[in-house]
Amino acid sequence: MAGAQRTDPGTVPHGWPTIFLPRVIRSLVSAQLRRWMGNITDQGPCNEYLVDQLLPPLSAPVIPVPCSRFPSPPFPDTMLDHLRPVAFTVLLLCGLVATAQGRREKRVGPAAYSPGGPCDTSAWKLVFHDEFTGNTLDRSKWVTYFTYSADGSDQCPGCRVMGTSNTIFRDDLVQVRDGMLLLGVRTSAEEWYGQRKDHAGSMVHSIGEAHFNHGRFEVRCRIPKGAGLWPAFWGFGGETEIDVFEFCGEKPNWMKGSLHRWGQRKFSHTGKHKANDLSQDFHVYAVEWDADETRWYLDGELVHQRGRYVDGRGRPLPACDRAPGELATAPYFPRSTDGINLVLDLAVSEPGGYCKAPKAPIIWPGETRFEVDYVRVYQRRPEQHLRDHCGERRRLLPADASATPPRTGDTRIYILGGPEDVIVWRASGGLEIIERNGNSVTLKVKRGAKGTQWLRSEITSDPCHSGVLAPLLEVAVRP
Repeated sequence: MAGAQRTDPGTVPHGWPTIFLPRVIRSLVSAQLRRWMGNITDQGPCNEYLVDQLLPPLSAPVIPVPCSRFPSPPFPDTMLDHLRPVAFTVLLLCGLVATAQGRREKRVGPAAYSPGGPCDTSAWKLVFHDEFTGNTLDRSKWVTYFTYSADGSDQCPGCRVMGTSNTIFRDDLVQVRDGMLLLGVRTSAEEWYGQRKDHAGSMVHSIGEAHFNHGRFEVRCRIPKGAGLWPAFWGFGGETEIDVFEFCGEKPNWMKGSLHRWGQRKFSHTGKHKANDLSQDFHVYAVEWDADETRWYLDGELVHQRGRYVDGRGRPLPACDRAPGELATAPYFPRSTDGINLVLDLAVSEPGGYCKAPKAPIIWPGETRFEVDYVRVYQRRPEQHLRDHCGERRRLLPADASATPPRTGDTRIYILGGPEDVIVWRASGGLEIIERNGNSVTLKVKRGAKGTQWLRSEITSDPCHSGVLAPLLEVAVRP
């Protein structure tokens, strides 16, 4: 078998199979055995030999040292034969306990008091956005490197390099054109602080007031396709990392979203969603980070969620309508005291890294790029350093305010207040749009419709009247 370790059975202590143990588990058990031996004999050097005889080797066999070199051996060989099964049982139990405990710690964190009650469903407010109009990057909002240096410049080894990527981030591959942020990639020998890479990539990192504690983080973009390409939209600050998405270019139908906590130990959770080839068109990706839950969306559809609180097995508890009390927390859940900055980047993975990159560098087609239409951030209650960019918003109302709720077959006219604009109208399944006229629309209630239906008006060019802020009107249908 490739990679197997060759051993000489003659050097393995008598009575042990040829197995090798993790260093931590072996050291814990050997320390306990030494304590037990010390209660029986004070012959320390001989005890060391006996421990080696009772435990299997680490990564290389232990060569026996004759205990007879010491006066009056404390144990005959027959007693060693009896003790080995005991030691082996203790070893297995310790290993199983340590493994189970380690796995549990990855899923179940410290307890915290939960006030319970309903979830916060108050309206989102736009607190940051970039529609990437014009021909240059807005340097009051973004830089093109990681701000890890003491002065916020790019002068540090990690400022233009990321993890297991085979990439150094370069400014000339960041462009703003035709209402888009374009993040490019190329194959070229690159070096940064002595680190040699085979590709140049591109990124933007938010600065200034663009750091956020809780909120909805949304991007409309088209990802590139190609083995090893690694486009991502994520946020990082303090110990908290939230990945809205990461893609591997060889699998553009698999969206991955993750939570990471970077403390003394790293805790992580990743959710995956399989879709069609998402590199073929633009899509809207979003994460909503609330106090007790994080949710991932693709084109408005909830595709994954993870709560702050978990049960004893690490399974997420409902985010809403819980009774108050002490509950275990998920160790990977975003830390509420951390504010995150946003990052959009296009890198190329190492061949054995996050994605399956080619073993040898290849030339990427000139149109290979990560295309970003907009980035928008919303909060339910804007932080002190942020503000609601939209203020008063246009309202969607019935043309006849005195009209009764419609029945099956009835028609009604609805109007979006404010100046005329290009409006995209959408309605629920029980309503049919039969006429559009500027800022007004005529609806007909379909046969069999009942309950509450809805009408939505969206001005895609206006961030205050599109997406989650698009005016919405509920239409009650009479039986």
